[in-house]
Amino acid sequence: MKTKFKKVKTEHHILPEFQGFLLEIEQHEKITRIIPGRISRQQKGSSERRFSISYPTATGIKCIMSKGSTAQELFVICSEKDKELISEFLLWKLE
Repeated sequence: MKTKFKKVKTEHHILPEFQGFLLEIEQHEKITRIIPGRISRQQKGSSERRFSISYPTATGIKCIMSKGSTAQELFVICSEKDKELISEFLLWKLE
């Protein structure tokens, strides 16, 4: 069964370990859109689920989700004034 997202663009597959996380964060009223990138393979890997905020972009925040040797970029779209608030929220949701 396919997960029903409201704000997540589902053009690309989403790492299964992060679907629940994306369902949670899309509920935040200040997040307008969530755009997952293509899934890529890395040389190094860890069996742990990892999430990091890379840097602010013109339209929001770029993040990296990874599990094992698989990684996926994630773009969280929000206003300029809400970037810090959203960054803190994302990190808090992962604790």
